[in-house]
Amino acid sequence: MMRSSGFRRLLACFAALGFVLLAGAVAPLHAQSPTVVRYWLWLDDPTEPMFDQLVKEFNAAHPGIKVEYQLVPLNEYHDKLVTALAGGAGPDAGRFKDWWLGEFVKLGALEPLANSIGKWSGRGDVIDNLWETGKIAAAGPVYMMPHQFITFYMYYRKDWFAQEGLKPPTTFDDFLTAAKKLTDPAKNQYGFGLRGGGGGQDQWLAFMVAGGARLVDAQGKVIVNNTDGVKVNQWYVDLFRTHKVAPPSAPTDAYAQVLGAFQSGNTAMFAHHVGSSVLVTTKLGAGNVGVVPIPAADPKKPATMATMAGNVVFAGSKQKDAAFTFVSWLSENAPMDKWSGSRQGQLPVLKSVAKLPRYTDNIFFKTSLDGANYAIAWPPLPGVGYVSAQGWMANMQRALVGQIGSKDMLDEIAKALER
Repeated sequence: MMRSSGFRRLLACFAALGFVLLAGAVAPLHAQSPTVVRYWLWLDDPTEPMFDQLVKEFNAAHPGIKVEYQLVPLNEYHDKLVTALAGGAGPDAGRFKDWWLGEFVKLGALEPLANSIGKWSGRGDVIDNLWETGKIAAAGPVYMMPHQFITFYMYYRKDWFAQEGLKPPTTFDDFLTAAKKLTDPAKNQYGFGLRGGGGGQDQWLAFMVAGGARLVDAQGKVIVNNTDGVKVNQWYVDLFRTHKVAPPSAPTDAYAQVLGAFQSGNTAMFAHHVGSSVLVTTKLGAGNVGVVPIPAADPKKPATMATMAGNVVFAGSKQKDAAFTFVSWLSENAPMDKWSGSRQGQLPVLKSVAKLPRYTDNIFFKTSLDGANYAIAWPPLPGVGYVSAQGWMANMQRALVGQIGSKDMLDEIAKALER
């Protein structure tokens, strides 16, 4: 009797367990929600659909992760990011400039990526020296995934130069001669699209180093306000103040205005990188647009500005692994090629992509890659973020309208770099 009772109880237990298992098979618990990764970026052309397509591709291929992104204009990006991170409402990951590294590392805002990179299958395909752009010191950790880098060069109107019998400029003197020749205020036509507004610090730095100036010496001491720096900066300011080869709007012109003036036939030259090549050739025709290295004061000593736009994971993120999965995916072969070949296109950081014919056979990419041999980047100083976001523009605009001199402007920039 006892055995029979115990057996019935055992059967009842198995029956109950079977019911649970069956119920589990028919009506499972709710599926786990995907991990949300908040990502911030800027785009030179925010109407470009490329990035939205990439996010949709990633989300479809990674059902456990959902990337939500926010576009922020470049001239607002630094300040909004600082404010958001300070308030605990920042993104998990974001597009990043190499010249912000010093400031954000000092604040403890960036996650070191060495362990994650060590497990990433694509690490060997990255052009070797580009890992250095994500470091503060050569022996230090990597904080930024390389993604897209650029070197600055000069766009010019080939048809206008041919009509005036001008050769593409290779020196400062050639450049100024051509700019004067191609300036006619009565026709609203100017030789050069000087960018005194947001983002113009990179264009300025390209001319500064091409003129022989340097931001720091070999020991890392700030020397931008020495005699060489003041001389080159005065030459640059005088393009607007004295020679008047730039439009009257130059002190406040940002990228959209400088690009638009070139596309509309109001300027003969402007300095930018390969990211503008599709836009200008589509508008003006490939046969009417030429590209040359930034003219140098001494053609035997060429120089230009280089910068890396990479991706970082923020130290305050609670989804660091998922965030790294996304930013490392952006640096894989297919996404890299899609980005580099778009209207946002810059130089790919992967060896396999850089060897594709669309880059090796393209004069804009070729000129960029050639410039990488002598390009100079912003130093990883904590003050560079402030200078790029506010300090340079405020002081350059004052110099362009005659409120301060070249030495005063560079003294202010030097103090900001050293802060």
